[in-house]
Amino acid sequence: MASPVSEIKRPADVPEKIGKYVIINKIGKGSTGMVYLSHDPYYRRDVAIKVYNIEEDVDAERARVSRKMFFNEAHMVGMLQHPNIMPIFDAGEEDGSYYVVTEHVQGARTLAAYCRPDNLLRVDDVIEIIYKVAKALHYAHGRGVIHRDIKPSNVMLTIDNDVRIIDFGIAIVSDSEVSRIEGIAGSPSYMSPEQVQSEELTSRSDLYSLGAVMYELLTGFRPFRADNLSKLLHQIVYATPPPIHTYRVDLPEELEQVVMTTMQKEPGKRPVSGNAMAAELTRVYKDMRQKYDRLDNQEHFDLLRTSPFFHDFSHAEIWEVLRASDWHEYQDGEDIVKEGEVDDRFYIIVAGSVSVQAGGNSLGSLSNGDCFGETSYVRGAKRQASIRSQGQVTILRVSSSLLEQSSSACQLRFNKVFLRALITRLQGRGSTNT
Repeated sequence: MASPVSEIKRPADVPEKIGKYVIINKIGKGSTGMVYLSHDPYYRRDVAIKVYNIEEDVDAERARVSRKMFFNEAHMVGMLQHPNIMPIFDAGEEDGSYYVVTEHVQGARTLAAYCRPDNLLRVDDVIEIIYKVAKALHYAHGRGVIHRDIKPSNVMLTIDNDVRIIDFGIAIVSDSEVSRIEGIAGSPSYMSPEQVQSEELTSRSDLYSLGAVMYELLTGFRPFRADNLSKLLHQIVYATPPPIHTYRVDLPEELEQVVMTTMQKEPGKRPVSGNAMAAELTRVYKDMRQKYDRLDNQEHFDLLRTSPFFHDFSHAEIWEVLRASDWHEYQDGEDIVKEGEVDDRFYIIVAGSVSVQAGGNSLGSLSNGDCFGETSYVRGAKRQASIRSQGQVTILRVSSSLLEQSSSACQLRFNKVFLRALITRLQGRGSTNT
């Protein structure tokens, strides 16, 4: 039988209780405090408890600001009830510790995980995520709340591909003395020009920040980069970010236009509201889906339908795998995977054959319907072998990070077929793990 929560062994730096909540473990650390995991037995749900580092701060001014940030976030309790805003269940102060209690979303990760050029989300997924954030911001703005710190690490993506905006600690509330935090607050790379100049903020400042987040999710690069804060702030106020098409040529012009309009220097030239931005994204999304469902992708689907690897997949599950993958052609003698490399992708041969080598020795070959890359896919380890094309080869490269955003049924199907293919290979051909 499992031990009661109160009897769990904790690390030395984890308190036993915070308020009425028994602490299970430490799950995160932010700029303003620690985050712990607990379980609320009354409502039978896991919760995250954020404890603000107020009394520990020797700087009296910073402690004052932190205290304001706590009361500010606590003030949001019951004020914002939206499916895409992280709910706050409780707040309190005990023995000098200030804390807020929020929903704990198991397995969620922030959008910061998808801001690298080699680990970008599908474009239509980015549009859907930003759409949800824009709608949630419209809801908050309608209640007089401006977030002021929209950035990738403040937007969580759940395992079922839903969105939560988090951390309203520096938000400002109309006509509220509680929320007036002096000076520049927020993350510089995503600040609007008026925010870095400490001017009065409106809801359109949040939309600018959301545009900057979308820019990074689409390209893997922040719109403005500099080697010091002064140069960065100058760029935000006066410079124009590199056009998105300089990083990616596969994006529709209409999508780039939405991002750049949202990042206009003058607030009046940006979308009038989160709903207006969401409407523009809906229009672009519909156009993209029509193009996506045309001939090329239908041909890809038809090829996968006949591949041995996908015989047990439903039509909907194959489309989900396609959305978590990219399609790549290799010419004769090209390296597909190199021994010693690390990535999280899994490879399925759609057409052609490849050679497998390790330590300079040939281990055999793989062909149509075979898969490889399981070592890194399962545990993020270094590749155990090199894979090289033999003639022209078509490969489906599946990102494990993107596959995690597909439905549970699709993930289960994929993992069952993957394990079966791996066992068959180990039994029939000896070890050729890659």
